Amino acid sequence: MPPRRSISDFPMKKVSEYAHVVWDWNGTLLDDFWLCLKALNDLLATRQKPPVSAEFYREIFDFPVIKAYERLGFELPPGEFEKISAFFMDIYEAHRWECTLHKGARRFVHKLAALGLTQSVLSAYRHDRLQEIIAEHDLEKYFVRLSGNDDIYGNDKSYRAAGHLKKLGLPATSVLYVGDTLHDVETARAMGVDCVLIDWGETAHMARERLLAAGVPVVRDYTELL
Repeated sequence: MPPRRSISDFPMKKVSEYAHVVWDWNGTLLDDFWLCLKALNDLLATRQKPPVSAEFYREIFDFPVIKAYERLGFELPPGEFEKISAFFMDIYEAHRWECTLHKGARRFVHKLAALGLTQSVLSAYRHDRLQEIIAEHDLEKYFVRLSGNDDIYGNDKSYRAAGHLKKLGLPATSVLYVGDTLHDVETARAMGVDCVLIDWGETAHMARERLLAAGVPVVRDYTELL
């Protein structure tokens, strides 16, 4: 068995050494773990499947999201994934206004702006809904660019990474990507930029050991980026 890894295994530059931060949204700035778990368990109930625990959710959650359903044993004939995705998102959208930002998120985003860094969001959330929810949290003024998917299916966002960086007009060495899942690491690598993951513990979407296996720094909160 390989040795357990910690943040000290992966040297990390201070955020002030970068010119720009690309944020993931869901789970990184927005605390929506509880809602995703609720929506999934509501879905499982309609399929006569037992609910999953928070710990099990953190072990099977992934991107593209279809991987998680496959791990849960869903049969996915043509059209089925689209149906269950629509059900999940109906629950999510009905309750998204109940979600809050992670502790310190607003203050940290403001601090980065005060330090002179520009910021953007690259998300798997549908683009129009991404715009709406960021406006709902009064954060749109901090982001020079928002990029979301064109559907509700939680698909791979790494294919948009290079284009996002190109539109920023910045060298990759000046950009830091901050996320909370292994797919964020994949996306950062597709962009060619440094990546840091945040482990929110009991409200994280992925287990800490999964995050540490990614080979990038893993922090407990925003202040560790300073």
